[in-house]
Amino acid sequence: SDARTPQLDPSLLQAEQQHRPRLAEEMVCGLVRSRLRLPMLLSGACSGADETFGEMALDSEHQLVHFLGPGDEEWASKKAKDTQAFAFEHVKAELLEGDVVSKAFDKAAESRVLGSQRTHDWRTKVSQMAARRNYLQVRYADAVYVVGWRLAPGKDQFTGKDDVDP
Repeated sequence: SDARTPQLDPSLLQAEQQHRPRLAEEMVCGLVRSRLRLPMLLSGACSGADETFGEMALDSEHQLVHFLGPGDEEWASKKAKDTQAFAFEHVKAELLEGDVVSKAFDKAAESRVLGSQRTHDWRTKVSQMAARRNYLQVRYADAVYVVGWRLAPGKDQFTGKDDVDP
């Protein structure tokens, strides 16, 4: 086990997370923040930053939730699947494609899509590129950290650590 593996008993974390209400549904339908144990990291379990921030959250005894919409599990890292699977919350398409999330995405798209990008099918293109689970990650956040990656020659595009063939 590496030095960043949480020292907490995983069974205690798992038991606590399982008693947490369906967080995604509450966030869309009306969250009662006082019922949450904060601080909490809301993530998507992707390789690189998500799994690393998940480790850091657990090391600090923070709550961790990785929201996964339909088809998102394939993007979750193997390490997160192996060590943080208890924190995965699978969110149904009906919730992510429902009225509340759709209105939020429309509002964001209206303010962010440039006039020159507004072709006849711009809404369809935006909806195909959008990760609707991101709404859940930021809806009630006190702070939002966005991590981008930079390609390094000969290194993988997600962590920048692993060697890859050119």
